[in-house]
Amino acid sequence: MLRSIQQGFSNLAKANPLKNGFRFENQNLTWTFGEFDTHSSAFAYGLIEQGWKQGDKLLFLLGRSNTSEAAAAFVGAAKAGVTVIPFRSNDQNEIENTIGVINPKGIVFSPNQLIGETKFIEVLKNLVPETSQTQSGQILKSSKFSNLKWLIHTGFYSYPGTYKFRESLVYASRNFNRLSLPSSTGPIAAAIKNGQLQSYSYQDLVKLSEKVSGSQHVIISGDPQTVTNFSIVVGGLERGYNTVFTGGDNLNKVQKILQYYGNYSLVVDDSVLGEHQKLDVNNLQNLFTTGDVSKAQNIFQKQAVQL
Repeated sequence: MLRSIQQGFSNLAKANPLKNGFRFENQNLTWTFGEFDTHSSAFAYGLIEQGWKQGDKLLFLLGRSNTSEAAAAFVGAAKAGVTVIPFRSNDQNEIENTIGVINPKGIVFSPNQLIGETKFIEVLKNLVPETSQTQSGQILKSSKFSNLKWLIHTGFYSYPGTYKFRESLVYASRNFNRLSLPSSTGPIAAAIKNGQLQSYSYQDLVKLSEKVSGSQHVIISGDPQTVTNFSIVVGGLERGYNTVFTGGDNLNKVQKILQYYGNYSLVVDDSVLGEHQKLDVNNLQNLFTTGDVSKAQNIFQKQAVQL
């Protein structure tokens, strides 16, 4: 029988509400499974209150964001039955084409990430000039992207035609709540491959995460906004391991973080590995990479598994 993210996560959160489930090193923030359940549900309720329906698409243009907001947004969207598509590019034309192909109902973005030398918020203003005429509380109407209604950003400042992430959160009581979350078994994530969307259900992501199960901590370094790393988040919700986002963009930073963990699995990609020399790390139980296996093995002097 197919399971939804609601069924998988709610059981774990109820059984282990005070167990540490997520660590965001660059924010110095730890969330228990109970806290993560609360915050991700708040984003889900916010989407439902805005009128999102099962099957709607939410585009993530968050760069390498290793933040609690990004993780809560992914799981919250999944709880609402919304499909999240992570995408990253430094090419404004490619970003425009991708928005057109996906036709999302909304975009979650980091306003200060650089596209070339331009902040993304400025790129977005050019792509969707209607933002300047959209008042707070109004639904966006774009002439270029007909389905685009909501622009949600993770920054601190207010921008016309957009919502702050925290403004999209609705903390609803379980006992006194007119909103309800669907038990959707449909797609919760998708990736663009060869110009087409490849979709993944909760069950698909649970299966993808099977390789990394077995450690007390699963530490993600590199680009967290990928379907593979989404699956690791889902695996933690299903199996109860602690998911750690290092926020480190190079191995010197990552190595300093690793010393505080025991019995961990490490997930790396080529962007973090670079041309680094060999490392001697303690307590590394399993090594996984989404990139060059040989490079990872040479640096960590340990067998690596391709994800």
